Amino acid sequence: MKQTTASARRVTRKASTPAAIPAAAPTTATPAPADEGMLPVAAGRWGPRASALRDANPRTLAGQTALRLRQDIIRNEFSAGERLTNEKLAERYGVGTSPLREALFQVAGEGLVLVEDHKGFVVAPLSREEMLDVSSLRAYLEIHALRQSIASGDEEWETAVLVADHRLKSADARLLKATPDNLKAAKDEWERRHRDFHYALCSACGSPWLLHFFDTLYDQLERYRRHLWRYGERARGADDQHDEIGQAALARDADAATALLAEHFRRQAELTIAEEPQLKQRGSAGAARPALERSTGAAKPESALVAKRVNGARRRAA
Repeated sequence: MKQTTASARRVTRKASTPAAIPAAAPTTATPAPADEGMLPVAAGRWGPRASALRDANPRTLAGQTALRLRQDIIRNEFSAGERLTNEKLAERYGVGTSPLREALFQVAGEGLVLVEDHKGFVVAPLSREEMLDVSSLRAYLEIHALRQSIASGDEEWETAVLVADHRLKSADARLLKATPDNLKAAKDEWERRHRDFHYALCSACGSPWLLHFFDTLYDQLERYRRHLWRYGERARGADDQHDEIGQAALARDADAATALLAEHFRRQAELTIAEEPQLKQRGSAGAARPALERSTGAAKPESALVAKRVNGARRRAA
């Protein structure tokens, strides 16, 4: 009994200090040595379910309501800071108080809804600081995931990246031709294909938890895009960068791919801030670069060839 207790204490101490994730440094997947008292876990049977299908229909009424509420907030059907009363939401979604409150707490856990004293539930505000924070964290995680995917991805991963890239280009073409009557549908399609492309790049990283946080962070940035972007103008420049990233990833050039991805996040953050005066109140558009470089610095170009590719991507996105 004493030996088992001591072993459990060793496991607890080790689990309490999370290991730092190198943003873009080369890594090798070396299994950690087995520790006393720890049972081996079968591959694919740990962590949350990873899926790019955020719109999959949940089984419970509360889950279905949370899905609809999340989508409505991301798509700006509700204004930032708007109160979410039971009466308003019950009429909109046709559900009772119990599943509605459960749904609100689910979405609050994702940061899209706040619980305020004497006000109840309100839609989370939009701010420059949050956008840069989310963008920086997404860049940090996706750079790591992309490097791991390039090292570990098989033919299925390559096919997924190719298909996602092709579908994103097709969605971009339809978005550019969209009329006022079908612009909303074109935006929705582009966002789905955009999510699928970034997810495909990360999908062979081997970490269900990273892919879980990918979903949460993507939702947050999609909300900012839908609030701030002029899609017809911005999607084309972003998709040129996507093409560069995809080509470098499929060529298994991890340094170029991660440097291009880091530049992609920096450039899109700069352009977003420049387009929205309210987000510039506490800093200039140029402030986005230092903020994002702190999180993606390890992915800076390491050779003249990589630097040339990144500079070319910057000119095309300008």
